[in-house]
Amino acid sequence: MAVDGSRGFDPARLDGVLALFGGEARAALAAAEEEHEAAARGTEAAVEAAQGHLDDVMDAAVGKYRGSSGEADSLSAATAAMDMAFKATTSNYIRRS
Repeated sequence: MAVDGSRGFDPARLDGVLALFGGEARAALAAAEEEHEAAARGTEAAVEAAQGHLDDVMDAAVGKYRGSSGEADSLSAATAAMDMAFKATTSNYIRRS
């Protein structure tokens, strides 16, 4: 384009070619940036969904742990009460004998 067979090199035509190339390059860059931003938004949404799921799973696990911990505490207290009752009745029985 910038070289004309009969006239040789034409700088004005080269400027036109460079301007055309620059415009296409800017348009391609804008399209690539938009594609990247769309992918980033999709990824952020997926991460937020995964984080919400992880939070739900962790809350459920903590709830089960707390529930089992409470059961263990109740069982421990009941066992201690039974031990005290056994010792009290055993010591009373031994004293009477």
